[in-house]
Amino acid sequence: MLFDVLGLVDETTARSIAFAVHALDPQAKITANIGRGRLLVESSLKENDISDALRAAGYPATLAPEHAEGTTCCGSCG
Repeated sequence: MLFDVLGLVDETTARSIAFAVHALDPQAKITANIGRGRLLVESSLKENDISDALRAAGYPATLAPEHAEGTTCCGSCG
Protein backbone atom coordinates (compact mmCIF):
# COMPACT_ATOMS: atom_id res chain seq x y z
CA MET A 1 0.00 0.00 0.00
CA LEU A 2 1.20 3.46 -0.87
CA PHE A 3 0.51 6.37 1.47
CA ASP A 4 0.96 10.12 1.32
CA VAL A 5 2.23 10.98 4.80
CA LEU A 6 2.04 14.47 6.27
CA GLY A 7 5.28 15.25 8.09
CA LEU A 8 7.50 12.70 6.32
CA VAL A 9 10.32 15.20 5.80
CA ASP A 10 13.58 13.59 6.96
CA GLU A 11 15.28 10.38 8.10
CA THR A 12 14.25 10.96 11.72
CA THR A 13 10.56 11.08 10.88
CA ALA A 14 10.96 8.14 8.50
CA ARG A 15 12.37 6.07 11.38
CA SER A 16 9.51 7.14 13.68
CA ILE A 17 6.98 6.22 11.03
CA ALA A 18 8.63 2.84 10.44
CA PHE A 19 8.61 2.21 14.20
CA ALA A 20 4.84 2.89 14.32
CA VAL A 21 4.16 0.37 11.54
CA HIS A 22 6.60 -2.23 12.91
CA ALA A 23 4.86 -2.04 16.31
CA LEU A 24 1.87 -3.69 14.59
CA ASP A 25 3.73 -5.83 12.06
CA PRO A 26 7.42 -6.43 12.77
CA GLN A 27 7.76 -8.14 9.37
CA ALA A 28 6.41 -5.20 7.35
CA LYS A 29 8.65 -3.93 4.56
CA ILE A 30 8.73 -0.16 4.41
CA THR A 31 10.14 2.18 1.76
CA ALA A 32 10.02 5.93 2.38
CA ASN A 33 10.38 8.61 -0.25
CA ILE A 34 11.14 11.68 1.83
CA GLY A 35 11.13 14.07 -1.13
CA ARG A 36 7.57 13.14 -2.03
CA GLY A 37 6.29 12.34 1.46
CA ARG A 38 5.34 8.85 0.34
CA LEU A 39 5.49 5.59 2.18
CA LEU A 40 5.24 2.16 0.60
CA VAL A 41 4.19 -0.53 3.09
CA GLU A 42 4.23 -4.23 2.26
CA SER A 43 2.31 -5.89 5.06
CA SER A 44 -0.62 -8.13 5.87
CA LEU A 45 -2.13 -5.24 7.82
CA LYS A 46 -5.24 -3.48 6.55
CA GLU A 47 -5.03 0.05 5.19
CA ASN A 48 -7.01 1.44 8.14
CA ASP A 49 -4.72 -0.23 10.68
CA ILE A 50 -1.68 1.40 9.10
CA SER A 51 -3.24 4.84 8.71
CA ASP A 52 -4.54 4.71 12.31
CA ALA A 53 -1.07 3.80 13.60
CA LEU A 54 0.52 6.62 11.62
CA ARG A 55 -2.09 9.13 12.82
CA ALA A 56 -1.56 8.03 16.44
CA ALA A 57 2.18 8.59 15.98
CA GLY A 58 1.48 12.13 14.74
CA TYR A 59 1.76 11.50 11.00
CA PRO A 60 -1.64 11.65 9.28
CA ALA A 61 -1.65 9.58 6.11
CA THR A 62 -3.95 8.93 3.20
CA LEU A 63 -3.83 6.22 0.60
CA ALA A 64 -1.93 7.57 -2.41
CA PRO A 65 -3.32 7.10 -5.90
CA GLU A 66 -1.78 4.45 -8.09
CA HIS A 67 0.31 5.47 -11.07
CA ALA A 68 -1.34 5.33 -14.46
CA GLU A 69 0.43 2.01 -15.08
CA GLY A 70 -1.36 0.58 -12.04
CA THR A 71 1.71 0.34 -9.79
CA THR A 72 2.13 1.61 -6.26
CA CYS A 73 5.76 2.70 -6.63
CA CYS A 74 6.72 5.26 -3.98
CA GLY A 75 8.73 7.15 -6.59
CA SER A 76 12.09 6.80 -4.87
CA CYS A 77 13.68 4.90 -7.74
CA GLY A 78 13.46 7.71 -10.24
